[in-house]
Amino acid sequence: MSGDVLQEAFNATVTRDYEKAVSVIRGVLANSSNHSFSVEQLELIDHVYSCILNTSHYDETLIEVCWEWIDAIERTPRTVDTRAVSSSQLSIYYAYHTICRVQERMPRKATHAQLRQETWQRVTHSFSYLWAAATQLWKPYELDRLDILCSWSYLCHQFSDVVTEEVIAVLETAKSTSKEVLSNVVVIENSHQANQRLLTVERNLRDTRVLMEKHGRRINETLIKPSNFPSSESLNESISPPAAKKWCGKDVISGRERS
Repeated sequence: MSGDVLQEAFNATVTRDYEKAVSVIRGVLANSSNHSFSVEQLELIDHVYSCILNTSHYDETLIEVCWEWIDAIERTPRTVDTRAVSSSQLSIYYAYHTICRVQERMPRKATHAQLRQETWQRVTHSFSYLWAAATQLWKPYELDRLDILCSWSYLCHQFSDVVTEEVIAVLETAKSTSKEVLSNVVVIENSHQANQRLLTVERNLRDTRVLMEKHGRRINETLIKPSNFPSSESLNESISPPAAKKWCGKDVISGRERS
């Protein structure tokens, strides 16, 4: 697939024609089901969705944009290399972070608890894949791998009302493994930054437990490695392609449906 098509979407954002930009992206997603996006193409997709996100003014619209952004990044087949994984994890983290904050400030409905559970299941799905990729691509002390661990731990803190013991166990085990490697290797490049990231993970997990108790939830301190998380051998797990949304286009104006 030619990058000229995605460049057209980028150019549309420059002229603030966001309906055209997202239409181009959707067309690419629909017509290139067997194409694995390069890092440069993923960056163009990120640019389009971040521009639209920054100009959205309604909570429902913000959430829809974030879901579509995540779905676009996670469509299969995915490029499994260091730059693609490192770049996409930042975008996926930011999208979930935004969803969380919007869900927290929106009026509480009867379905709020279920919605939070379903969102956390998607977070777990996304970061299980990213973590499996990270363990295949980087050593335990390398910063890109630890960045994914940090992002996941931040989301644990933000979703403390629904975070699971299994995920906490994965992060605790990963943190301990990296800390042990760092303590046993004499010279490691960027060791200070690596230790700072591990301290961040440790702090986030500690604060998550505090918030869980405030929510009336207690975590089992006996950490058991979960068996239902994907391994590096399952990176090609099928992820459902995104369905078209109506947050931008002829059916919607500024996040509100046409009457």
